Amino acid sequence: MPYAAGVMLRTLAIPLLAIPVLLSPLCVAPLAAQDLPRAVKPRVLFFTHSAGFVHPVVKRVEAGKIALAERELTEAAGDHFEIVASQDCGMLAPEQLAGFDAVLFYTTGELPIPEEHAQGLVDWVEAGGAFCGVHSATDTFYRFAPYGELIGGYFDGHPWHQQVTVNVERTDHPIVRHLGASFVTHDEIYQFKNWSRDAQTVLMSIDNASIDVSKGKRQQDDDYAVAWCKDVGAGRMFYCSLGHRHEVWANHDYQRTLLQGLRWTLDAGDRFAEAPAGARVLFDGSETSLAEHWTAQNGGEPGWDVADGVLTVNPGKGSIVTKEPLGAGILHVSFRIPEEDGEQGQGKGNSGVYIQRRYELQILDSFGREPEFNGCGSLYRQRAPEVNAGKPAGEWQEYWIRFTPARFDDGGTKTANARLTLWWNDTLVHDDVEITAKTGAGMQEGPEALPLLLQDHSNPVSFRNVWFLPL
Repeated sequence: MPYAAGVMLRTLAIPLLAIPVLLSPLCVAPLAAQDLPRAVKPRVLFFTHSAGFVHPVVKRVEAGKIALAERELTEAAGDHFEIVASQDCGMLAPEQLAGFDAVLFYTTGELPIPEEHAQGLVDWVEAGGAFCGVHSATDTFYRFAPYGELIGGYFDGHPWHQQVTVNVERTDHPIVRHLGASFVTHDEIYQFKNWSRDAQTVLMSIDNASIDVSKGKRQQDDDYAVAWCKDVGAGRMFYCSLGHRHEVWANHDYQRTLLQGLRWTLDAGDRFAEAPAGARVLFDGSETSLAEHWTAQNGGEPGWDVADGVLTVNPGKGSIVTKEPLGAGILHVSFRIPEEDGEQGQGKGNSGVYIQRRYELQILDSFGREPEFNGCGSLYRQRAPEVNAGKPAGEWQEYWIRFTPARFDDGGTKTANARLTLWWNDTLVHDDVEITAKTGAGMQEGPEALPLLLQDHSNPVSFRNVWFLPL
């Protein structure tokens, strides 16, 4: 495979000529910030003030226009995050921070803000805020030690600006598991002081075989981390040192890593479990909720079991459907595959979430396997998930789905395919994909909205926290 400077490449990546397809804008028009509650669309302050060296990717060359990195992140975030790009240090005042769910730094130098505002930022994170840093975010606040403790270390030079191999140390972690075991990139590579591997979870590090280690300052261990994360009080922090070059910011995998970092620091699984304002709660853990919102697939009372706030398939009683149809919107479903003996396959933990009774997202015990066509997280018989984000049987998992129905003209001819985005356990596994037809045993497509169906496939799969937010 030919090498293109500045582009992150998976070890077994797609051809470079295909990358522009991955970077194309979403086909669904972005929603305005007010269209989604903050619990669903977190508000992120992307803070790019440079009190020292001004990196070209955050330099605003024209008044009124945002910088390249700001534009790339905003476009990549799409409907998942509201990105507010700012270089105004006043945005770090406590009253301003209170309006954000997460803060992402790309900064240099001693930021010209009062120390109480710097301390306020640290306190905000410790109280449950989400903080991310990119590249030169470690080249900031040298005189304010609590910031160094927050981000995990300080910049100590960049002895390499070249093609390097990066090892993904935690291929199971939601932030980086889409990257595989390693990748190649061309970027400015940092080393750090006041940094310890023991103080954080290292996600990525340099493969020392790809660099001249004699240029580095850590001869005692030759340990050159690239990205790490950690809990900070009730909050979380993620840092990635890559991001100097334009080509890196334009890369799909790099953008996705930052979005996954934001998602992880926001602890989105807990955030989305509670239905936001305006959502229709389809199952709240009570028998009353089941009776109010659901029927058996073929009519009559649903025959599933409710105990301790959990709805469980009663094998043989049939699938259940909502009494009301679902149109465009966001659907949240928590599910748990039972701990059963037996080999993994279509007979273990099998169920499904049928959106509009037409399009099935598979539920199955696929933990630890490569992403599978018809495995868990797949759009059944159409598309495997990009990564397997599954958890072991017996643990609760989440589907967070954004759905846009197919469109039909007055004559009943389809003019646009349905579209779907799926976050599975905090990991984006289907990114605004087209659904070309009904899946498997789903009902035929048509202009009318149909209900949600949860499938009885003879396995006692459990559900909770089912809600739908119409858009």
